[in-house]
Amino acid sequence: MAVYAHRYLYERQEEVYVFEEKESCVLLGKLLGKKTCLSMDHVLDAWDLEDGVVTESLGDGFFLFSFGSKSDMIKAWSRGTVYGEGECLLVRKWCRGLQLDIKIMSYVQVWIQLPDLDLDLDGRGREEAVHIIASSAGEPIAVDFSGGGDVIRVCIEVDVNQPLVSGVEVDDGDGGFWQSFRYEVSGFCFDCGRLDHKREHCPQSHHPRRRNRGSTLNTSTYGSHNLAPRREEQYKRQAPVRYFSWHRPAAGWVKLNFDGSFKGRTGRAGGGGVLRGPDGSFIAAFAAPLETSSALMAEIGALQNGLRLALKLNVKRISIEGDSKITVEMLTGKREPKGEEESSVMSYTRQLLEGFEETTARHEFREANRSADHLAIMAAEAADAFMEWHHHPPHSLLPFLLHDQLSMVVPRLIL
Repeated sequence: MAVYAHRYLYERQEEVYVFEEKESCVLLGKLLGKKTCLSMDHVLDAWDLEDGVVTESLGDGFFLFSFGSKSDMIKAWSRGTVYGEGECLLVRKWCRGLQLDIKIMSYVQVWIQLPDLDLDLDGRGREEAVHIIASSAGEPIAVDFSGGGDVIRVCIEVDVNQPLVSGVEVDDGDGGFWQSFRYEVSGFCFDCGRLDHKREHCPQSHHPRRRNRGSTLNTSTYGSHNLAPRREEQYKRQAPVRYFSWHRPAAGWVKLNFDGSFKGRTGRAGGGGVLRGPDGSFIAAFAAPLETSSALMAEIGALQNGLRLALKLNVKRISIEGDSKITVEMLTGKREPKGEEESSVMSYTRQLLEGFEETTARHEFREANRSADHLAIMAAEAADAFMEWHHHPPHSLLPFLLHDQLSMVVPRLIL
């Protein structure tokens, strides 16, 4: 994607660098993994700060980091994700009004190269000009001039949900020039320009492309020329953080996302699910309490309710997704049920499948199953009777449906 920088580079634009003092030295962090507490010793070792940091826990794995100096904040921010044993800490720029939800942590820090950028400026003026150019690709964090005049590197923060910017038309007051960006990443989608997947897995391959920053996306924009060799230390600290999003079903199919929930403290169980069409449109949803004391039985109960709802709506081809790997593997025959109860309920579930012309089933992580997860929690915590919605989803489900419709990603640490 190409964008245009209309700001005149050699005119000082002081307002671009004015930050509110408190926000200029604050980062938001989110802990991923099996641990629920943050090992600050490990984080401090990774950040190597000079003026210290004050940490405030915001709950649900979120932390606020107030740094003693802006230089320390920039050092931690440009360092990006901090990995430990079985955990990782994602960071992003803090700004007022952020709602603490995992979906806001779709920002990552990457280095870009500005090859052959020849600026007739020195010192602060040169750095400001580079900031202005790099801001077309993301939020500038730090600039590295150590490579000499051939390659200038800039660390930026980008939203994984948005296409990368391949370059910018720069107005230098003397006819202008084109400045390309090369990303120090292992790869990205050369079709839609997003970082979270490769071209062969692009969810937008058969759908209209979105516009961004006023430019029309062109498949010829992206290619290997947008990639730059990364430094060896970046490969060494690479770790398995992956980004997941919901994908629409194929033409002629309906997708069922299901999930079950069992609350050990209250002894309540419930299941929920949602049916959507090839364009991602809402068809129906349900949330129902279940009489079981097993999380697995709650998952299977939710699946059965979803299949019955689909049959009632005369669905012919159904694509099934759930975040219970055991349930999906038993459904597809990859795992044998244990005991009489599991065998009985799975036998009935397979009978329900016979009512469809074609079926597929696959396991998805919870990050790509958030709509069904929300309905399952609703059923386990509050539902006293079977609830069903057609055409118009419950209000609380709308943010999750929108998130899925836009194929927005959620990060997960894969161990």
